[in-house]
Amino acid sequence: MKVPPLVRWFTDPLLSELRVPIVGGVNRGQWWSLMSAGSGYASGRRANSQMQLLADLMRPADVVWDVGAHHGYVALCAARIIGTAGSVHAFEPSAMNRTRLARHVRWNHLPNVTVHPFALSRFNGESTFGGTGTSKMFALGGGTQTVQVRTAAALVEQGVCPAPTFVKIDVEGAEADTLHGMIDILPLQARLIVAMHGREVDQRCTDMLENRGWTCTPSHDLARSRAGAWDGDPDLFCTGPTYDGSSADRATLRRTNF
Repeated sequence: MKVPPLVRWFTDPLLSELRVPIVGGVNRGQWWSLMSAGSGYASGRRANSQMQLLADLMRPADVVWDVGAHHGYVALCAARIIGTAGSVHAFEPSAMNRTRLARHVRWNHLPNVTVHPFALSRFNGESTFGGTGTSKMFALGGGTQTVQVRTAAALVEQGVCPAPTFVKIDVEGAEADTLHGMIDILPLQARLIVAMHGREVDQRCTDMLENRGWTCTPSHDLARSRAGAWDGDPDLFCTGPTYDGSSADRATLRRTNF
């Protein structure tokens, strides 16, 4: 049943401040907002196989960039994997989502996670942001919220955050523009997992990476979409030209039926 907006206006702030434990999956035992507990987040069933894949591909001491961090489910997982020697940089331009993200970081005492208020793209400046429906589908250029936009290159060059060794990008169709602003500062031993929101985005991202010597491995879902009708937002896993852990990652991809 859909809750009327007026009712949610009263209840959402109250529910957001109530915490519940995540009872399964890679984030088991961590605290999560009751407001965000649906869709499998609190149960640990949310994208369980994809989350397990991310956990298996990350390494202790990684510098993880979570681009399109939403409420922080991936950031919480990454913080546990990379430990105190690594760092997580969670990028979330939506003020509403960022409030919940910061709350989850605070509740779980994660000093290795930094929340950034930027949308990442191919330019530095401002843009509108938002959309209709679930906030997981908010996108740059939609809605009425004005947000700050940065290239990843600018953030690294200005010392805002270090260059990543592991990147997750899921930004509702703007993945190629995000990657364009990042490609020049990516270490050649880095790893990426990118959600592909359409055939054009897939082609642009794959061409950009392969032209620079990266190895790109499509998920089974992405391979099926390439061969026929596009379905959802399937993932592409990419490793840099000097990355030396490819054999272990291939075993992980086989085991998780990527």
